[in-house]
Amino acid sequence: MIEGLRRRFLRNLVTGQMSMRTRRLVERLGLVGSVARGMVIVVVGALVIDAAVTFDPKKSGGLGKALLALKHQPYGPVLLAVAALGLIAFGVYGLCEARWRRVIAAR
Repeated sequence: MIEGLRRRFLRNLVTGQMSMRTRRLVERLGLVGSVARGMVIVVVGALVIDAAVTFDPKKSGGLGKALLALKHQPYGPVLLAVAALGLIAFGVYGLCEARWRRVIAAR
């Protein structure tokens, strides 16, 4: 999440090969996607901590359980839609990173 807010992901990209419009789009996708991924990971971590505190391992879970936890909150469908759109943005950013990733040849 912090990587997205600080835009550190841009360090790994060859932005000189992108048009200005493409660079802005990739930057926005990376920002939104990284923050969304971070927020979902925070929910997963909260579930794990809750399971550890209550000594109930059934409460912990992965990504699916975290998304279900979002669904059962007030405004759950909206939260779930925002998380889904953010994760989709992260996926599209991943494709952009695959295209413009800075690769240093091994010696």
